[in-house]
Amino acid sequence: MKQFALKVYDVYTYIFDSTRNPLRHIPDPVSRFHIMTVLACMWSFAFATYIGSMIVFGVSLAAHIILLLMFFFTMSVFYDAQQNKSSWLLKLRREKLKQG
Repeated sequence: MKQFALKVYDVYTYIFDSTRNPLRHIPDPVSRFHIMTVLACMWSFAFATYIGSMIVFGVSLAAHIILLLMFFFTMSVFYDAQQNKSSWLLKLRREKLKQG
């Protein structure tokens, strides 16, 4: 079961992590995000067409965009933490305690 879960994670990471999928060759992360959003819209439309309902398209599109936004937000937080090699959240809490 663990091997299967690891395989699912690897496939998920290859598809959605723009630092690992073929989009990694585009140096600008904003451009990568834009392309991933366009692809999400296209896949949402494909699924809605397959199912046969434009209502499903709206729900699917919203879900894809929300998931992409959250994924890239999380990735940017991790990237920031890795670049700074420090806990920005801890620093923020300390500054807030000093002010309050």
